[in-house]
Amino acid sequence: MRKWMLLGLLVLGLGLVTFGAEEKIHITAWASGSPVDTTRCTNLEEAAQLLSLVKPIDFTCQYTHVEDWAAYTQKFILAFKSGTAPDIFACGHENIGWLADGGYIIPLDEYVYADIFNLSNIYTGLWKAVTYKGHIYGFPQDTEARPVYFRKDILRKLGWSEDEINALPEKVKKGEFTLDDMIALAKEAVDKGLVEYGIYHRPSPGGYFAMIYLDYGGILQDPETGKLVLDKAAMLKTLQFHYKLVQEGVTPAAMTQTSWRSIHKAFVEGKILFWFGGTWHWAEWQRVAYHSELGALPESYEWENMGFMLVPAAEKGGKPITLSHPFVYVITSASKNPELAFKLVELTARPDLVAKHALGSAHLSILKENAPEYNAWKFGSAVTYMLDYTTSVPNHPKWSVYKTALHQAIQAVETGAMTPDKALEWITDKLTRELGDELIVKG
Repeated sequence: MRKWMLLGLLVLGLGLVTFGAEEKIHITAWASGSPVDTTRCTNLEEAAQLLSLVKPIDFTCQYTHVEDWAAYTQKFILAFKSGTAPDIFACGHENIGWLADGGYIIPLDEYVYADIFNLSNIYTGLWKAVTYKGHIYGFPQDTEARPVYFRKDILRKLGWSEDEINALPEKVKKGEFTLDDMIALAKEAVDKGLVEYGIYHRPSPGGYFAMIYLDYGGILQDPETGKLVLDKAAMLKTLQFHYKLVQEGVTPAAMTQTSWRSIHKAFVEGKILFWFGGTWHWAEWQRVAYHSELGALPESYEWENMGFMLVPAAEKGGKPITLSHPFVYVITSASKNPELAFKLVELTARPDLVAKHALGSAHLSILKENAPEYNAWKFGSAVTYMLDYTTSVPNHPKWSVYKTALHQAIQAVETGAMTPDKALEWITDKLTRELGDELIVKG
């Protein structure tokens, strides 16, 4: 494995930099995520301790457990305008478009290319995810997959053998078990009184809704023009799928008003058969006391009672899907020491720190060659294949408009406020008006 030793990085990077007077340099960072993503801050803190061996640094990192991402990004904008923005900001890659266009962040090309030998261990696809208008604006922090979790104990009660349960992920890979099959199985579990509901999905706007649209053959962004795309046929199928979830009684009509804690509690207690989750939830359930009796789950309980699979294909013989949402570090244009801030970020890509974050949060590594502890990680080894089926949301400054409208349309069909046809008409009109020339409508 390529050696990412501290001294090597410091010599390669800092040996070319003149910092001037040996006074402490103040660097600040904001990081965010779920309750188990705190290593987005602590890894930076460790990097600062290492870097301080050659350069005095006064480093602070503020971590926020975020449930309302729109409010969090607004907080950043207000901080920027008031002159209190951090040097380093951790966020989802899809924010790069509006951050770059708004002048909030700086391109990192010169820093990346200056140390390309060490950084070549990062997956090429992740560099694409942080590139906007031909420039690199972010540094990959982690990636993940979004599996469907299922309850093995409920399948046993339905009469499934251990061999049948263990074969389910492979059936999904082969396109033999579809979204409709998933609904039918969920309905069977509900009708037999084994679960309260058969299928839960996230309540708030996010990648899940785009993933289902992609599963039905939709396109989010035109590769030639970079414009967002609304495929009306795929969107209608997406809306019909969510309408069917509620009509079949496998998903509550108020799914989008359900709290995150209620969702996790229901799944870990076996009251839900399927949950459209993320790899990081595997770690979250071990650290957050969602279960009313067990509290935080022992991992042995997860392996015994929970399984995971790709999101099934929409049609028999089709290809299943997942979605990755790389988290990234960006350097703000407010930073007075952008090169030093980048060096801090770069040090978080050391295999030991990457492994610490991955194992602690159940996100996946950004590296091709990893630390031994990552390679020995059972869960990570079991889900890494999903990256071969992954997709992502667009790097577009107006993606939030599309994302919010998609969520609102699905909420409308689930609550019964609109039929799928009416919701399609509504979202087509809304996106056409609000995105203008930045939208291509197909169908």
